[in-house]
Amino acid sequence: MRGHYEQVFQNEMQLLLTCQKDLNNPAYKDSVLLPKYKELILEYEKLLKVSKKIFKISDTQGRVLKKREYEIKNLLDNANQGFLTCGKDLIVDKEYSAECIRIFCRKICNLNIVDLLIDTGSDFPTRIQIEKTLSSIFNSNDVEEKDSLLSKLPHTLFINDKNINVEYKLIGQEDNHEEILFLILTDVTEKIKSDAQIEYLSFYDSLTSLYNRAYIDRVIPEMLHPENLPFSIILADINGLKLINDVFGHEKGDQLIIDTANVLKKSCRKTDVVARWGGDEFLIILPNTNEKFCQEVVTRINNLCQHSGRNPIAISVAMGTATVDSLDTNFCKIFGQAENKMYKNKLLESKAVRHKIIMNIEKVQQERGFETQGHVERVRDMAVKFAKLVGVKAGSPEMNHLMLLVSLHDVGKVAIPEEILLKPSSLIHEEWEIIKSHSEIGYRMAQSIGEAVAAEAILALRERWDGNGYPRGLKGEEIPYMARLLAIVDSFDVMTHDRIYKRSISVEEAKREVLQNSGTQFDPFLTKTFLEKFINIYEQ
Repeated sequence: MRGHYEQVFQNEMQLLLTCQKDLNNPAYKDSVLLPKYKELILEYEKLLKVSKKIFKISDTQGRVLKKREYEIKNLLDNANQGFLTCGKDLIVDKEYSAECIRIFCRKICNLNIVDLLIDTGSDFPTRIQIEKTLSSIFNSNDVEEKDSLLSKLPHTLFINDKNINVEYKLIGQEDNHEEILFLILTDVTEKIKSDAQIEYLSFYDSLTSLYNRAYIDRVIPEMLHPENLPFSIILADINGLKLINDVFGHEKGDQLIIDTANVLKKSCRKTDVVARWGGDEFLIILPNTNEKFCQEVVTRINNLCQHSGRNPIAISVAMGTATVDSLDTNFCKIFGQAENKMYKNKLLESKAVRHKIIMNIEKVQQERGFETQGHVERVRDMAVKFAKLVGVKAGSPEMNHLMLLVSLHDVGKVAIPEEILLKPSSLIHEEWEIIKSHSEIGYRMAQSIGEAVAAEAILALRERWDGNGYPRGLKGEEIPYMARLLAIVDSFDVMTHDRIYKRSISVEEAKREVLQNSGTQFDPFLTKTFLEKFINIYEQ
């Protein structure tokens, strides 16, 4: 740095050295001007030292200012905001932040600020208004008027597919009395998207895309208005969701919820509000809807459910409605009325719903080839005859349980992958373990529809008299009686009819197979009766 200063003052230093040599020159020893010359050289030397010091201070200050200027510019360029200024001529000054280039997709020095904010030719009235407002701001001498005019400028603009927030500030300059307009531009595009997503997640159900309970709580005060009378609601509850979740998994359960949501949306008007109220419950708000029209919506929903197909069972919902013609009743009471009706209908329809679910499952088994044609009917016919022969009376609870067990005995197979269940070749160990799980799946399925007795028998159907069966290894009379009875009939029918993985055998061969497994696989006492009374049980 010292060399830098010496280089700057090189000529002056050389002159000083020359003059100092002159003082020692004998030729000038007797000159009368020598004292004055010497005094002049000393003053020059002092002046040179002061000049060098001033230069050094100025140079240091310059470097500090330059560094600060760089730091400020770097800070502004990385602030993710656009900063620019313009004067009364509305021309953008040469200094602006890097974000401005990203926002406007070009360099903006010496461009008109209005051209930048409002595309040429678009929104012409707004463009003219901005120009007039800016002109009035620069020409006004009233501070309050300036502030008022600044507030009238657009603070949200759409520039190059970006949502831009704009702040305006007037800044005075000390070197002259003119003001400049300082603009701060913030790209809020992502924030708007994020806010919209947050609002969506706050008021919409992520699974069905219906409104959620939070949205209902928000809009109910607005909807309970005289202009919306008469006002009706429908509360709907999915039948069999627990069954689907327990047997087929939550992925199928979620699909049932989605399918139900679509049915409800198709059944309603655009002015109606359909929301997912809870896990398996939906709420429909019907403004300007009387009781008659509300019931028509219920009918429409039921019809669509019946024609919705099975995935794996048909959609079924229990519904309750409520209608008010005045605002004397608050929403909690209206909701309570619909809820009570829904639970009452669910109770009254429970038997029919269970029957429908069972029939659906039977159809699924046949359609997917899990059971041979007529298997359930043949087994039912033989099982009823066999049960009567061992003392079970027609119409008794035991006989009813047996009939239900026949319908459900292989329901667990609907949850087994087809490529395993219908595999024509031998199963590997892992595949066999999956096959064996159908007993537990069927158990959970029967439990889900409230058939506890049938559930226990389904779970025990693959147990063996000798205790070597599955899943619990029950032995002898530990196995439910109806499971022991059905195991013989079911096995006999399976053996005498073709399967994908095995050809059928003759009736006589099947009888010998049953006898051979008496006391090991089958109850020996029931086996004896089955074979002795066979002519009364089996019809060719």
